[in-house]
Amino acid sequence: MKKGQWWIGLMVIGLVVPAVGGCKTLEEYRQLEMSHRTALAEKSQMETELYDARTLADSMRTRLTAGERELETKNQLIASLQRENDRLDEAASLAEQTLRELASRGMPTDPIVLKETRLPAALDSALSEFANQYPNDVDYNEATGAIKWKSDVLFILGSDVVKDTAKASLSRFGEILSSPAAAGFEVVIVGHTDDRRIARESTAKLHPTNWHLSVHRAISVSGIILQGGYDAARVGVMGYGEYRPVASNDTADSRAHNRRVEIYLVEQGALQVSPHHANVFTVPELGLAFAKATP
Repeated sequence: MKKGQWWIGLMVIGLVVPAVGGCKTLEEYRQLEMSHRTALAEKSQMETELYDARTLADSMRTRLTAGERELETKNQLIASLQRENDRLDEAASLAEQTLRELASRGMPTDPIVLKETRLPAALDSALSEFANQYPNDVDYNEATGAIKWKSDVLFILGSDVVKDTAKASLSRFGEILSSPAAAGFEVVIVGHTDDRRIARESTAKLHPTNWHLSVHRAISVSGIILQGGYDAARVGVMGYGEYRPVASNDTADSRAHNRRVEIYLVEQGALQVSPHHANVFTVPELGLAFAKATP
């Protein structure tokens, strides 16, 4: 090789070697850039998973708080039911005591049996005319001298507040009771319900059982009658809850028949104030004791 050619060869080698080295550096850069993008994608994925985990944790904390509140509410309900159970036990003891007192005085203690009572012609005529005047509200039983109001007409479900639309018929009935035709009679107001238990908490606070609701409704009806000036000493109230149905309770229509308030006319003197309980009336021949109505 000539001397000039040797130098040319060295120059070519000098140019080729840096070029090869530059290619390796660019490839490494591309790999680094790809690794960086991969790391960013993994970081974004991890941030998403972290957000989802925090959201789930917040949801679980919310559900836990709701569960604790529900548990607290149920514990309060249990305590309320226990208190009500204690009150019912006390009422049962009082009822047993009253029955023993009745038995000791030779009074029958069998459940109430309503005997057929024929009312005087004038009073019977007035009640028949009254029932015809309010055919959608009441039924009149001539054999027992009883007027029956449909509770769905008188009250909203679960309530003992008399509807404004029913006050007219009750007021008119009170006028009949205050008339000369009814001078020799007194009234027993009896509430009934269907067999559906009281589930709404706000309602249960006012009427813990259907027994309470039936009696409270009877008291509300007596209040409307007494507003007309009728003598409270001639009124007794009681309730059977769901235990005296006149229909099956299997359908909405049959349950509506069972929700009712019945008013029985009895001869004056049949209601006697108990000597042991000033707010309790008795019907000796029937072995019946019930609460005195108050305005």
